[in-house]
Amino acid sequence: MDWFHCNNCFRREGQNFAVSSCGHICCEGCINPNKKHCTVCGASCNYLAISDQMKPQEQVFFKDPVKLIQSRLEHIAQIALFQRRQKERVIVYFKNKSMELERRLKDVTDQCYRQVLVLKRENAELKKPLSQRRASPGQFQTNGSAQRMSLPVAVTSPVTPRSRPVSHQGFAETQERFRDRNPRLTVATPPGSATSISSLSSQHERGGFRTPTIISTPTRCLRRRF
Repeated sequence: MDWFHCNNCFRREGQNFAVSSCGHICCEGCINPNKKHCTVCGASCNYLAISDQMKPQEQVFFKDPVKLIQSRLEHIAQIALFQRRQKERVIVYFKNKSMELERRLKDVTDQCYRQVLVLKRENAELKKPLSQRRASPGQFQTNGSAQRMSLPVAVTSPVTPRSRPVSHQGFAETQERFRDRNPRLTVATPPGSATSISSLSSQHERGGFRTPTIISTPTRCLRRRF
């Protein structure tokens, strides 16, 4: 250590040295006998003998800074290496965990896809009876055997006795018979009709064909005159 010397006499070798609490190095010959005041600055202080028995935190002040830096760097490098290995271990763990989760996800996806296919086939099988029922409403297939299905009977509206259809030919014959028996009486034409029955019959006979015509006639008037 080329910098080491006595701060009072500037000697470097041959004697024991001590360091004061105020930061001055003194040789054994320059130290104040009472050891209560610093020889260099005169401040009250305590002295510590410089030797190998000093504590590590005290020896640091007398070591080469470059060596301290190197040792510290080595120590820092060891710390960094230790932490990097820990990070690598946790990264490997999470990578394996991620691969396992991806494998499970693929298995679950394949299973769901197979279930969807099964459900689609079942849905198609269930739709077959419905399509057959639409094709033939009276029958439907159940368990491979045809069964007859009873359909509800259509309800028809009741027929009102207000009027009944009378064919033109039958009414004409009745009118002729009535005229033969009672030539003086004539059959009254129902009010509201545009033409008489005789004119209608003559028009149909002239055309060469007879078409039955539904005419609502009041039956009460005919029955009274008969």
